[in-house]
Amino acid sequence: MYPMDPTSTEILLEICVDSFESAIAAVLGGANRIELCSALSEGGLTPTVGLLRELKRCIAASSRNVPVYCMIRCRRGNDFHYNSHEISIMTLDLEMLAANGADGFVFGALDEFGNVHREHCKQIVAAAHRTGIVPITFHRAIDCTPVDKLKGNLQLIAELGFNTVLTSGLKPTAIQGVNTIAEMKSIVDEINKRLPRQLHIMPGSGVSKENVVTLLKLTDCRAIHGSASIEKAPAETCGTLGGNNVDSLPLRVCSQSIVEDLRRLIDDEFRKDNTQ
Repeated sequence: MYPMDPTSTEILLEICVDSFESAIAAVLGGANRIELCSALSEGGLTPTVGLLRELKRCIAASSRNVPVYCMIRCRRGNDFHYNSHEISIMTLDLEMLAANGADGFVFGALDEFGNVHREHCKQIVAAAHRTGIVPITFHRAIDCTPVDKLKGNLQLIAELGFNTVLTSGLKPTAIQGVNTIAEMKSIVDEINKRLPRQLHIMPGSGVSKENVVTLLKLTDCRAIHGSASIEKAPAETCGTLGGNNVDSLPLRVCSQSIVEDLRRLIDDEFRKDNTQ
């Protein structure tokens, strides 16, 4: 799916992961696409080349063709406002990931006023195009932008060449922001009438078996994003290694069975709609 097949009746299910174990569980569970990160506990950072290469090797040996989009984010922090050195770092990371099998990228940058940063986003999109890897998602930095500038920011994202916007509707979770997500979908539908490429809205954050069908129905979106994660049984540890207690928190991993349930719920509902 590049980035979403307009002829397909299937809803795209993207699963975000930060480990090999989770990525394989997502693939086996029926995910259409992987968002590959490191440190989901920090909101997701750039993954390692080694993780990408091993995952791509295993996907190639399987019977499924699952694209892998790599997060491009060099540090934590919800400002998404980067300096020139950080943009250079992320450009180099992107180039290395592209050379090692990335199928797409996930990026977002904001200016000092909290709006989409035209120049920084333009640089990353241009770097991706130079590698030949065109699909790019604008991540949940959009959820940190002013609500009264939403239309203008979406217009800029579309003009810059992004394919997808991952959003929780400017709220902590997608179900809380469902009305805004539906509004964003309507705005993008109008924008798409004036542009040669299609921009897609993809709800994400707090997606579960209990709300996935509701989110898709209320927003009319054709893609959805989640982690499908559970707590892994704790192992013996040596305590906290850094300056905070994140290492002592339970490790979360993707559950193959939850991905299977999400895929089944989506297919049962929307395939039923398509046959009526």
